[in-house]
Amino acid sequence: MKKLFAKSLAAVYGAGVWFWQSTFRWFPSRVKKVNARVVSLGNITWGGTGKTPFAVKIARALTEAGRKVAVLTRGYGDDEVKELRKKLPGIPVIVGKDRVHAAREAVEKHGAEVLLMDDGFQHRGLHRDLDIVMLNATEPFGPGGLIPMGSLREPLDNLARADLFVLTKCDVGSKNVHWIRQKLNSIKPNALIFEAIHKPIAFRDPLRNRTLQPTDLRGKKVAALSGIGDPHSFEKMVELLGAEIQFAARYEDHHPFKASEVSNFVKQARAMGLKEAVTTEKDYFRLRTILEKAPAESAQAFTFWVLEIEFQVNDEEDFIRRCLHS
Repeated sequence: MKKLFAKSLAAVYGAGVWFWQSTFRWFPSRVKKVNARVVSLGNITWGGTGKTPFAVKIARALTEAGRKVAVLTRGYGDDEVKELRKKLPGIPVIVGKDRVHAAREAVEKHGAEVLLMDDGFQHRGLHRDLDIVMLNATEPFGPGGLIPMGSLREPLDNLARADLFVLTKCDVGSKNVHWIRQKLNSIKPNALIFEAIHKPIAFRDPLRNRTLQPTDLRGKKVAALSGIGDPHSFEKMVELLGAEIQFAARYEDHHPFKASEVSNFVKQARAMGLKEAVTTEKDYFRLRTILEKAPAESAQAFTFWVLEIEFQVNDEEDFIRRCLHS
């Protein structure tokens, strides 16, 4: 019964998506332009593709190329906004549901020449000069079909709207890359496809201002705590670096951690004889206040290592050139 109900809801959702997207074809005037180049970063599933580190990568590269850049984000999770602002000092990060208003603000107040629209594939109201869709190579189209049966935000055929695709986490999901390329080419012949990885840079202990090389946890037994769209890829990356994850606590994307949840996590880890845990940069922005308020003796006896990563795309020079010029 539940499956049938979910299937019916997915059908209703799909009809709604079709109608909404069709209105932009029926009424082209709904799409607004601004006096700047707009590069949209989006996906077709809920989360897990790594848009935030990718936005950081592109924003830095375009700034180095001499362009005035601004990032537009709806701000689903405060963690993403904080991460963007921390890693992009001097680059405006405009938060708002109304992308057209945010774009105009970026141009008029900050003189932006290139706008990076985070999570923009479904937000059609702002004209984009380059539409990039990111796909997680470990699970590119999610399980089960359209929401709520699965994690697809719209039908796969709609990928034909994209100008280019970026397959992320290709090192972890390498076995899937070939068939993903085949699928994309069946939807959009001669699709332009780039491959990317999340390269581990370091493990950092912000509370003690300590840093380890990516392989320095090799052979150590640790716990893992995360509230992201794709926890399994994060955990696999940690294990590929040589650490042994004894247990993992996984929460939904953008989960607002409570002190009691963190305390219980630490207690469970200690009961297993563990003294260290790993988490993501994105999660740490939601964990920081809790960890900083922990009793000194507790903090000293247990360490949270934050895995810092860098987004790397193949043929980066060509990719950035396409971001600058269609």
